[in-house]
Amino acid sequence: MNVFEEKRGLITLFASDGQKEGAILAVILEELKLPYRLNLVATPEEIDAKILPVLRNIQSDGNHVDLCGFYEIASYLIDRYDTSHKLSYKKGTKEEAEVNNWLSSISSWPLGEHKEQPRFNLDAQDEVPFARKAIHLYLHLEQHLQKSHSHYLIGKKCTLADLLHLPYVAAAGSSGLDLERFPELTTWYDRVYQKPAVQKGFAAMHLKIKA
Repeated sequence: MNVFEEKRGLITLFASDGQKEGAILAVILEELKLPYRLNLVATPEEIDAKILPVLRNIQSDGNHVDLCGFYEIASYLIDRYDTSHKLSYKKGTKEEAEVNNWLSSISSWPLGEHKEQPRFNLDAQDEVPFARKAIHLYLHLEQHLQKSHSHYLIGKKCTLADLLHLPYVAAAGSSGLDLERFPELTTWYDRVYQKPAVQKGFAAMHLKIKA
């Protein structure tokens, strides 16, 4: 049987082994209880794509959805399938704007509005060591969690903002950083890590998330 054969009503996610964006998308699929199949590929050229991750969804009516890139896929999954707002807030709310601002501060997410929001480009290939950039991010998260007194970055709901920050916080141990110096951040990290969907999604991508 061809492992890339696609069936109606089944979402297929293509990602590279250990890719954090693929892991987060797998968490979304797990949390929303969507049937999906994960195919790990070494390069996007293997599936005639330009970048990874890639999502292909042959819907029950036969219509094809073919998306590539984290932003397009995450937006599609949440807009189409998160109708009960398990991972998101309603459109036009203050909370939705806050989620977008957090996402744009750490990624190329295009929907953030507040220019004063700090930017943390931890994936940039520059001369600044990852550990130094991570410390600045951890301090910012710690201060926010202390002031907000919330379970997650925005309110009492784990959103895409929490999931996108998780791999960078999980990298503390491998970067020689002591996460216990940040008590609120440590509590937040443990809370997100304990979610079954998070453990399943990250394990499927062979991505270690326990610092």
